[in-house]
Amino acid sequence: MKILRITAANSLIRFETDADATVQLSAFSSVFCQDSPVYSTEATAKDGCFTLPMTLNGYDGRFLYYRITEDGKPCTGACYCEDMGDSPVQMPYPVTESKKGLQVTMVHDAINLGVKHAALNVNLGSFLWCEPVEGDTIPFDFDGETFYFRKTVVEQNDARVKELTDAGVIITYILLNAHTWGWIQTPDDLWEIIKHPGFCEGGRISAFNLHNKQAVRYYMAWVAFLTERYTLPDAPYGRAVGLIVGNEVNSGFEWCNMGEATVEQYVYDYTASLRLCWQVSTAIWSGMRTYISLDHFWTGANFSADANRFYGSKFVLKELCRLCHTEGQIGWHVAHHPYPENLNFPDFWNDESATVDENTYRITFKNLEVLAQFLYREEYLFCGERRRIILSEQGFNSHNTATSEVLQAMAYGKAYRKVMEIPEIDSFILHAHQDNMGEFGLNLGLWRRRPESSVPDSPKPIYFVFRDIDKKDEKGVYHWQRY
Repeated sequence: MKILRITAANSLIRFETDADATVQLSAFSSVFCQDSPVYSTEATAKDGCFTLPMTLNGYDGRFLYYRITEDGKPCTGACYCEDMGDSPVQMPYPVTESKKGLQVTMVHDAINLGVKHAALNVNLGSFLWCEPVEGDTIPFDFDGETFYFRKTVVEQNDARVKELTDAGVIITYILLNAHTWGWIQTPDDLWEIIKHPGFCEGGRISAFNLHNKQAVRYYMAWVAFLTERYTLPDAPYGRAVGLIVGNEVNSGFEWCNMGEATVEQYVYDYTASLRLCWQVSTAIWSGMRTYISLDHFWTGANFSADANRFYGSKFVLKELCRLCHTEGQIGWHVAHHPYPENLNFPDFWNDESATVDENTYRITFKNLEVLAQFLYREEYLFCGERRRIILSEQGFNSHNTATSEVLQAMAYGKAYRKVMEIPEIDSFILHAHQDNMGEFGLNLGLWRRRPESSVPDSPKPIYFVFRDIDKKDEKGVYHWQRY
């Protein structure tokens, strides 16, 4: 027997099959937690389907992995739910008149600049306690269990998101899993649970851990908390409408570390966390968008000699697509980082490794259309629609000289024009708001920094180009059309 599709509706999980037969079914909290099922039963397919209650032994059946056998032989086909049914939150995805975005550090300045999109980092371990802490806990009930969120962290996040939302900024979260992020350290007892079992020294950020039940539960609860809190009517805490799972996952060893693995092993593991994020978030609001994060390497890789650590984005997407067609579809989109070929120099139009063929080494602003055209293919569509693209992190360097700063500003203008020519790109989120002393020697900001610190000092030419890029002049011509 083959399982054709698994869907949810009317408090039932529906399994569509290609034959009528009696099967044995076991459900697990994760594909990596098959030592102990959370539910087991025997079911008989009639007229090509059978159903189960949506709640299975206290677990929401929409979020489980299903292992189904017939006469002891594994059934092929779908093993995950790919339609969450009607969601309780009913609202349209927000639209804005501009694609202009920024990784915001100074909220008031960003509002003055007319920013309409922002990508904000949030770290799993920064938000949670294993046990409630008096005076610093927000209890949150999810899937039959109570979880404890850090009140001080949540309220700080609320303030930032609310101010941006009230200014009309569309917010996408970047979901990370680091031991320390900013000034907040993940409690050691929690970190031992949520870090990926393959995480090893050399990686800056861990992949999400779906290899033990409690880590799965923390991850799901966090996604549910973020979705539920920031899609409330009237947005009392602000609004967030997108979730990027990890950072530059094709360069996984550095930014989404699960140790060494082939690209197939790596994508299989990553896809489980991408899928679960999409399932949990869209069960609350069907409009929530879930993204895979990719850097500018396409068939090349950051360190090509380390084939089990760094991968080309093209191969990651192809493997992700294959898993969706074999195990159940996911409504994923792409958060791409088309930095110039050499991050030290902003003149992307001279990039030699960014060509217009589909096997290009890199995808930068020079050949950005290659990514869009790749995703236009029928096998990459979701429910007949093209995947959306956001450019969630990319910037242009300057070298503390007047000439280089003018070149930086020109690069931004030319890149913005390229973005406007691709309708599937929803936002161009510039990195960074200000030069950062810890940015590997790069000066990517709209603002110069003070010597020997990251304190903003004065705006660079790119600041004024950025401010005006989506405005019209007295003749009705957009500023980006000049580049």
